[in-house]
Amino acid sequence: MNNHYRLKAVSFSRAQYLNYISRMRRAINPIQIKQRNIVIGTNNSWFGAREIDRNPAWVEVSGARYVWSQSNPSSDRAIVSTSFTLPRPRNIRSASLFLSVDNYAIVLVNGRVVVDDNPVANPANFNPGRTFNIRPFLRRRINDVVIIAFNFGGNRTAANPAGVAARIDIRLRD
Repeated sequence: MNNHYRLKAVSFSRAQYLNYISRMRRAINPIQIKQRNIVIGTNNSWFGAREIDRNPAWVEVSGARYVWSQSNPSSDRAIVSTSFTLPRPRNIRSASLFLSVDNYAIVLVNGRVVVDDNPVANPANFNPGRTFNIRPFLRRRINDVVIIAFNFGGNRTAANPAGVAARIDIRLRD
């Protein structure tokens, strides 16, 4: 599916994305990456995120917590994000994003689509989860990661759980 169409379909236009990034950057300070190895996992420090209990059906994600919408925890979607700074992209040995989502998601790194799931209830999306190479999407200075997670079948309830956990692993060269 065309990425522009998908973003429009979820009511998140390019202008809205840029406005969202601007609000996020005013609300949180980008994580300064100076160590050789860093893990950035979803938790309450992510913009728009509220930690939730992990459903027993979901894979446990080390270094991350399951989150959902801070402003509306029973919503059928959650938009959570973080930002971090990198010294130089050529110093990146590897960069990956592990994603576990009940039910599906769109993930943007610096405005570029990394994940664009079909809107279906796919248990493989949250157990065992998936790993994506995000190294080509990273740049020098500030990097933004936005996850738009969706709950298939409507609002998040006890009978229809929803959650997203993500872990970014970055390894720098010596």
